[in-house]
Amino acid sequence: MHIEVRRSGGFAGTTRGWQVDTDTCDDPAAWTDLVGTLPGDVPAPSPVVRDDFTWTITLEQRTVSIPGSRLDGPWAALVTRVRDEGHTV
Repeated sequence: MHIEVRRSGGFAGTTRGWQVDTDTCDDPAAWTDLVGTLPGDVPAPSPVVRDDFTWTITLEQRTVSIPGSRLDGPWAALVTRVRDEGHTV
């Protein structure tokens, strides 16, 4: 499974990205388990937060955008793992 995470916005307005191909990882089953914990619904938009990041997460054909102020739970765990173990794009 291909997972890509992009972070845009913030004070400088820059975009950074990370990606991972779980099929080439040492523990693809752990990735599948983590993705399985993701809720079906995306967190509701929050009121505009000045200089907040927007996280865009693509899992194969599904793409979601989550404001930084709403990134928590399983979505935050996925973002953290992709950033820690993935490659920059």
